[in-house]
Amino acid sequence: MAIRVIPLKCPACAGVLTGFETDQIFFCPTCPGGWDFSGAAPSPIKLSYAQADLIPRQYRRIFYLPFYYYRISSFALNGGDRIQIQERVIGALNELKGLYVPGYQLLRESYFGDLGLIYTERKIEMEEDTNRGNPAWQRFGSATRSLKEAEAYLKHYPLLIIDKRQDITGMELSMESNLERVWAVPFFDLGKQIQDGILGKGFSAFALDTIDEFRKINY
Repeated sequence: MAIRVIPLKCPACAGVLTGFETDQIFFCPTCPGGWDFSGAAPSPIKLSYAQADLIPRQYRRIFYLPFYYYRISSFALNGGDRIQIQERVIGALNELKGLYVPGYQLLRESYFGDLGLIYTERKIEMEEDTNRGNPAWQRFGSATRSLKEAEAYLKHYPLLIIDKRQDITGMELSMESNLERVWAVPFFDLGKQIQDGILGKGFSAFALDTIDEFRKINY
C-alpha cells in the first residue's frame, strides 16, 4: 500500500507551515495563506489574521484558531403549498451575507457554545491585522474540520437562525456560496479558561484538545 507523504512547506514561499497532526488544512504565517492538501494538488486558500477587539488584562499567551468564512450570494427557501413563510424570516435571510464555520472542533461544543453560529448570527465583521512582523501568527492551527465537513453548516446555521422566528418543519433551504477566506481569530490562554478576542467569550481550556500543542509552541 502506497503512502502519500506531504512536505509541510508552503508551496508559494517554501516556508514552514503551521498545523498539527490531525489537521486538514495547514497555514503559512509568512505569505500568509492556507493550503488544502486533500486533492491531487495543493489548493490555496486566502488567509487573514483578525484584529483582537477585546484583550484581557492578563493572559499567558495568544494563539489563533481558524474560521472558514463563506460569502453568501443567494438563498432560496421553500415551504411548500401548506407553509406560509413569514416576512421576518425572509428578511433575516436577506440580511445574512456571510457564514463563519469553525475549522477547529471543541469537546462538548453544544455546551460551551458554537462561536461560528454566534459570529454568523451577530453578523460580525472582522478587522484584518496587518502587522506582518507579529511572531504570535506562528501559533496557529487546529483546522481539524475539513472543508467538506464544513459545508454541512452552510444550511445548518441559517436554519437554526430561522427556527427562532418560525418553525422550520417541512422547509427546504438552498443557497449559493463560496469560501472567501479563512480568518485566523485570536484567542487568549488564561490557564483554566480560553477567551476569544472578538466577543470576549470564554470556555474551559480542556474543551480544546489541541491546547497542549499550542502551549508547546515557542518562537
